Amino acid sequence: GQGSAACMAIDWTRSVDEQAKVSGVDPCECDVVLAAECVWLAELVDPFVQTVLRLLRGRKGSVCYCVYRDRAQEESTTFAGMKMVVDGFEGSGCAVKLVQRLPPNLQKGPGNDVLVYTITLP
Repeated sequence: GQGSAACMAIDWTRSVDEQAKVSGVDPCECDVVLAAECVWLAELVDPFVQTVLRLLRGRKGSVCYCVYRDRAQEESTTFAGMKMVVDGFEGSGCAVKLVQRLPPNLQKGPGNDVLVYTITLP
C-alpha cells in the first residue's frame, strides 16, 4: 500500500510551525500522533495539550494515541497524573477515550497501570 511515516521530537514550549521548518517534516500533516510517556510535570500539561491540539487541527480526522504510565500521587501538585492530562484535553473540547489498561508488571519500575487513550477533536 501507499503511506509514509515520520518522526519528530517536539519542544512543546516552541512553535510547532517553526520547528517543522527546521526539521523538514510537517507534523501537522499527520493522521496519527503517538505520544508515549510525555507528561510528568504539572507545568508541562498545558503546553503538551496545546501542541497536540495544533497537530490534530492540521488534518481532519487525525487522532492522538497517548500512552501513559501514571506514577503521580493523587495529592501531588508537582507531578502530573493522567487525570490532569485528560482534564486538560476535555477542557479544550477534545474527546478522550481510554482504550486499553495494561497491568504495571509489563514494565519494570514504580508506577500504576499503563493507560492507552485516544484523543480527537470534536
